[in-house]
Amino acid sequence: MHLQRFLILVVFVSVSCVQAFDPSSAATGQSYRADEWITECAGGPRASAADCSITVPFWQSQRRSRGSFALVIMLQTGNIGIVGEPFPTRAVLRVDKNPAVECKQMRYCVFPTSEAFGVLKQLKAGSLILIDVYTAKGVFNFSLTPKGFQAGIAQIRAWGYRTD
Repeated sequence: MHLQRFLILVVFVSVSCVQAFDPSSAATGQSYRADEWITECAGGPRASAADCSITVPFWQSQRRSRGSFALVIMLQTGNIGIVGEPFPTRAVLRVDKNPAVECKQMRYCVFPTSEAFGVLKQLKAGSLILIDVYTAKGVFNFSLTPKGFQAGIAQIRAWGYRTD
């Protein structure tokens, strides 16, 4: 019985070590999670531009409707958007006491690029994110902490990607 557990442990550790040191895994990308925030990078850190994204899901149930959304940040392009169900018709995003930014597209609400770069800087040092998502079924209000975003940026740097 003990021998069987030991052999299973040896196989598990061996497989883990091979995966950890496999150079082909760098080409397929990296993934990291801090709080609810999910950081993902495609390709290796030696790529000309890091293809990394940081996403945080958030949801809410109200008396008559439920909303499930995600704030998606594409670091390579600087795009920031809100997606989810019911489909957003509009969203307002504010970091700390900075001016709010707004998007007004149906289904995939993408914030204007010029404003998104300012939000990225605010997220790196901020402490509170307020999001209002407007849908055909009502308004959903959320507050999040950017700590998972900040940890994701630190992890991206640790992987060797540039973040500026």
